[in-house]
Amino acid sequence: MGRGQLSNARLINREIDAWIGKVEDSVKDFDRRDRKRILYKGAQPLVRAARKLAPKSARAHYRRNKGDKEPIKYNPGNVRRAIKRLDLRRSKDAYVGVQNRRKKVREYGGPGQPVDPYYAAMIYGSAAAFKRRVLTPAVVSTRQQIVGEVKKASLTAIKKNARRQGISTGA
Repeated sequence: MGRGQLSNARLINREIDAWIGKVEDSVKDFDRRDRKRILYKGAQPLVRAARKLAPKSARAHYRRNKGDKEPIKYNPGNVRRAIKRLDLRRSKDAYVGVQNRRKKVREYGGPGQPVDPYYAAMIYGSAAAFKRRVLTPAVVSTRQQIVGEVKKASLTAIKKNARRQGISTGA
């Protein structure tokens, strides 16, 4: 091997090392926004499965607060609609659970209405029972879908980060 070939090989090795460095930088770690976006995509099938497992009453339920003359109505499916991906701003992870009310109104749980699953504890007994009876079976039944969604969203984020690093992804 001559000197020209050796220096040419070194140059190619440097280019390869630089390209590998760029690729590693693009997948090394996702920023907070990318991580949340990926996990939120993975939470979607879990939310759908958990909603299907939650019971739905055949009739509306009512309760009265002290001093109120008019009862508060809870439509059938209120607890199902309350199962959501929870937006915990300070966390890097995605959580699925029951979203408590944010507005005080006279009717909850109908289409387009806010939800208030205050009685979810009465249905299940505790948060551990809710997890055991709804969330764990939902995770088991949708594990493959969750993994697929996370893989797809991760690949999208990797390609986006690679394009930012100046690497052609072919898509």
